Amino acid sequence: MIDVTQSREIQATIYALRLARRDIRLNINKRARAQIKPLWQREVASRARSRRAQRVIAGGVGASLTDRGVRLRAATSSRPLRGGLVPAEQYAGDEFGARTQRIQVRQRSRKGRVYTRPLTINRQFPGRTHHGMVAFDAASVTGRRLVALWVAQVVEDLGNVENVEVVG
Repeated sequence: MIDVTQSREIQATIYALRLARRDIRLNINKRARAQIKPLWQREVASRARSRRAQRVIAGGVGASLTDRGVRLRAATSSRPLRGGLVPAEQYAGDEFGARTQRIQVRQRSRKGRVYTRPLTINRQFPGRTHHGMVAFDAASVTGRRLVALWVAQVVEDLGNVENVEVVG
């Protein structure tokens, strides 16, 4: 996450957008979104190595731009995949990995006898990491570049508006 209080340029951009008329602000955000969203989608898709990660994380990728800044999203689809997995709720295994574990499960035989047996779970995920492998990695590498692109787009669009002077 980029701290707005550490950058005077980003603060100035946000204040300029807040002071702009609503129609100007909406047009600026629409044009900037048209540029930033495809770049963000490509970055996330290039890091999603497995088909499952492509469906879960890269399937729900989006970007929103407001007068408060840029917001990058991934794994936001609430539509269940085949098998019932909801990406917005169960993305953590694909993004952060999981530890393979052996657990004991109780089962019942055909004759009705109850017994326990070991079951290995989480084999389908890569090893657990504290830093994300798909969306978090893409955001850490390209986040600053996308925000810089947004600031440049806002300054350019405000410069094209009549009766507005861009100083700097």
